[in-house]
Amino acid sequence: MQISYVGQYNKNAGQAVGTPVPSTAVTSLTASVKELAPGSIFEGNVSYVRGSNVILSLENGQNIHARLDNHALKLVQGQSMFFQVKSNEGGTVAIRPYMGGGSANPTLVRALEAAGLPTNERNLEMVNSMMKEQMPIHADALLEMHRVAVANDTVSMQTLVQMTHLDLPVTPQLAAQFENYRNDTHMLLGQMDEFMEQLPQFLESQTSDVAHLVQMNTELIGILTEGLEPETAGQLPELLEGQQIPSSAAAPGQVALPPLDMMEDGNDVREGLFVSAAAVDEAEVQETFQPVFSQNQLGAFLDEQTREAFSDVLRSIGDLADNESVFDDDGMLSRDLTARQLLGILDRELVAAQASLETDDLKELFSQKGYRAVLNRVMEEQWLVQPQDLKKGDKLSQLYERLNRQMDQIEKILKATGNEQSPLARSTEQIRGNVAFMNEVNQIYNYVQIPLKLNGQNANGDLYVYTNKRRPREENGELSAFLHLDMEHLGATDVYVKMKGKAVDTNFSFSDDASFDLVQKYLPILDAKLTALGYNTTITVSSEEKKMDFVEDFLKKDLPGGGSAGVVHRYSFDVRA
Repeated sequence: MQISYVGQYNKNAGQAVGTPVPSTAVTSLTASVKELAPGSIFEGNVSYVRGSNVILSLENGQNIHARLDNHALKLVQGQSMFFQVKSNEGGTVAIRPYMGGGSANPTLVRALEAAGLPTNERNLEMVNSMMKEQMPIHADALLEMHRVAVANDTVSMQTLVQMTHLDLPVTPQLAAQFENYRNDTHMLLGQMDEFMEQLPQFLESQTSDVAHLVQMNTELIGILTEGLEPETAGQLPELLEGQQIPSSAAAPGQVALPPLDMMEDGNDVREGLFVSAAAVDEAEVQETFQPVFSQNQLGAFLDEQTREAFSDVLRSIGDLADNESVFDDDGMLSRDLTARQLLGILDRELVAAQASLETDDLKELFSQKGYRAVLNRVMEEQWLVQPQDLKKGDKLSQLYERLNRQMDQIEKILKATGNEQSPLARSTEQIRGNVAFMNEVNQIYNYVQIPLKLNGQNANGDLYVYTNKRRPREENGELSAFLHLDMEHLGATDVYVKMKGKAVDTNFSFSDDASFDLVQKYLPILDAKLTALGYNTTITVSSEEKKMDFVEDFLKKDLPGGGSAGVVHRYSFDVRA
């Protein structure tokens, strides 16, 4: 509905919506409205209404004669409301009732007038949002918020006000991440999975010549393997811990031989094999061998069909077919190789044989399911954390610093090759933005995502830690934490822990009844382990999902009226350092 200024009442009541009339008909309003830009908003009181004819009274005593169209909102005498200038051009002015942005509250307009700010839709929304966040709306506060709003004109006002209230810096990039967190679409693991899927697709889609494709592949592999500890034979037994063993290997009457290098007396043993206790000759022992692979060996994650197809492609590249470390006696890709070892060998062979390769040869390689699986395993090795690694205090800081550095390097490669608008570039930017936002949050609050590598699955964890912000935590002070995990089989798993001294109160919450029953069954084991460490424990389990709202339940926790919890230790990581 719109209102147009008219100078007489005998105009056609059915005129088109917003039809402008000469401004001479509204001379009494010229001084007040003429300089208002379209979009400006002012308050008027309906002092007279009969049919489609109305008279609006302004604060300065001036009156406006107006006519409503047939579909207009019904106005009531004495009603006070806001009107927005629709146009003010060519000697004509048109207005319409304005119902958005909390404009029914005259306090908003008066606050803007006191600060000397124009009364437009965005500014009204700014004041309204500040009031909802219980922020002061005096002139200085409004002017400061307005400066932030002008510098970030693409950011929604609700996001801008909330971030400012929470002492978070505002940029379009950080604001986008804040909205992801607020809308629960922030999972870093999901962004990593998307990147892992897009990287081989990106290589396959390139139209560069062989030399450039080989160089790009070399640079990407160098980035993805940067900083990883060298692989040695001595590391394999450690990696075997927790690996799944084929069910057929542990038949009744069999005993497990320890992995290679695990026996102190130097006896010859078979790595990861099971042998019958009654076996007496070598032939019988050989028949019972069942291999167990570390999680990064090809045998752990390449199925036989994928391995066979991948082997066929690799044998056609350079002199790889003659490399005994790559293929076994049957001419199949060796399952003992690790993902990193294979990538290194393949990279060197591509560089050496690039003169004899065609672009289609490389694209066939990059499109292979096996090649993608090998790339993914190396990226998982870089970016996912195993639970036992969390005991190392700087593990997560190192992870995010490395992740940010690698994304920066990959962005430079994409820009140098003209691919800065590709899906891979957008995925890279999303990961960097997420890490940057977590870094900013950790300057004030204590929160981190934990991309976990578990046995048989990957899981995303969110760790929130609270203590009283107003004083340092004493030795016997209370510490509380909330851990949310998204598990493939257990479903949404929430763990709330409150600790004071040696008293530990723990609550497990599950969205799935079967998970509730399973965990409850093994709680005595957890209780016994904590008791052995000297803790007095109270453990409860509930079968309901406790959804954590990142903004309302965590970031606002230490604000006035939001509770007493706040920051614990500064587990911050500065990716700019």
